[in-house]
Amino acid sequence: MSTIPAAAPKNKVKKTRERILDASAALFSKQGYNGTALRDIAKSLDIKAGSLYYHFDSKEQLVLEILKIGLENIINTVLARVNALPEDASTQEVLMEAAKGHLTALLEKGDYTSTSIRNYGQMPTAVQEEGRVGRDRYENIWRKWLVAAQEKGDIKADVDLKILRLSLLGSLNRTLAWYSPGGKTIDEIAEIQIGFFWDGIKGS
Repeated sequence: MSTIPAAAPKNKVKKTRERILDASAALFSKQGYNGTALRDIAKSLDIKAGSLYYHFDSKEQLVLEILKIGLENIINTVLARVNALPEDASTQEVLMEAAKGHLTALLEKGDYTSTSIRNYGQMPTAVQEEGRVGRDRYENIWRKWLVAAQEKGDIKADVDLKILRLSLLGSLNRTLAWYSPGGKTIDEIAEIQIGFFWDGIKGS
């Protein structure tokens, strides 16, 4: 007589949890946090709304998990691109690869990342506060690159790095609102956006 492996129930719970997260991220990305109720998520999975509480205590806990996954996705993708550069890479090359990684995470790697960008302002204050740890960690990575570049003289001494960082990331994040496949590639868009900041748009 065969027996069911002890790991089977845990694996089933894990897969169900992943399905809930996937469906929730898709709905949050499309409809927004405020526009998505738990019953909408349950309906998309063809389960009872009460079943969600076995895996998540609340809508807030659910979206916080999605925020964390989305931010980790951005961080890992960006660092992978930058770390693949040679040690003597220029500041422009670092920023270019970082921008390409950011857009790749935003546009190619699913609803988790776009949910963390599009919905953050809609989150309850407690969720925003907890999610800010990951956001601050990511912004600190960019801050370090920009400070190092300014110290090397690659960025003018009078440039306000906070405004530069927020403008760079804001421009990249805004791509979500207008990007559609079939036009320029993600890497080409990143190169153009970084070029605006690096070279400016003034004619010769």
